[in-house]
Amino acid sequence: MKTAWFVNLVMGGILFLMAGEEFPNDSGDPMLNRLQLHQQLQANLEQEIREEGSAGGSTKSVAKAVVFSALLPGAGQLYNGSYWKAAAFLAVEAAAWTVFFTYTKKGDDKDAEFKRYADQYWSEYRYWSYVNYLADQRYEETFPDYTAVPYDQIGTLIQDEYGNRYWYLIDENYYRENEAAIKAQLREIETQFPTGSGFTHHLPGTKTQQYYEMIGKYPKQFGNAWYDADFHAIYQDFGQGNITSMNALYATMRDDANQLYKTASYGTMVALVNHLISAVDAGFTARGINRRNMELTYQNRFVVDEYVSMFGMRVGF
Repeated sequence: MKTAWFVNLVMGGILFLMAGEEFPNDSGDPMLNRLQLHQQLQANLEQEIREEGSAGGSTKSVAKAVVFSALLPGAGQLYNGSYWKAAAFLAVEAAAWTVFFTYTKKGDDKDAEFKRYADQYWSEYRYWSYVNYLADQRYEETFPDYTAVPYDQIGTLIQDEYGNRYWYLIDENYYRENEAAIKAQLREIETQFPTGSGFTHHLPGTKTQQYYEMIGKYPKQFGNAWYDADFHAIYQDFGQGNITSMNALYATMRDDANQLYKTASYGTMVALVNHLISAVDAGFTARGINRRNMELTYQNRFVVDEYVSMFGMRVGF
């Protein structure tokens, strides 16, 4: 025990000297002197620990750090005191959403543009006139009992900057007066064209996104309704043959819109990844802070008829 007493004395002396403290006055009783030394040393250590804790040694909640950054990248880093990392994650978040909103707006503008173009140059009236013409003249064997909607059977020659072409149009006044009945009749015909005719889809009854997609994507069925199309021509789907210049331009406009939306989606993907990385980083950083948050402990324990100074480290998690 003399060895323990000597070690305690040396350690206590070192800590007193480091703290700039004076040794307690000699009481004349060795045991009392040692007790006073232990008590003073413990008080000094506890004071040091409190000061260390107030200087930033508090623990961090890993769960809070993760949740903060999952909700807003950089918030968990800010909670941990990692200000530069917080700024970086927040900057990435801002950039990602800027890309998303900017390119979504551009995509919406392009979407509205190609729809205006289609409404101006692709005609549902011409499409149903083309279906009526095919059933009456080109597929009469498929529809032997078909009674055609009244139309110009000779055809109208159109001559303008888009070239010379023939349209076999339903009488326009008759079409406007009986539009619902005519469409119902021709929708039945639309579903009965033979294999190889190119009629593989059904034109939606309203101008949905699918409507605008199909009229540009399947020229073999819908291509003859473009303003620069000829009813005599047989157009092919993309990559298989000829299409009209208006159909080609329209398809390009739709592709441009889709590409803009795709770029916007990259912004959301970056934002999601940023949330994930920020949350993981915040959790590990908080855990690391807690591991570094070690506190020096000191206790007096009575061992074999005398007090022994016990030093240690306490780690907060």
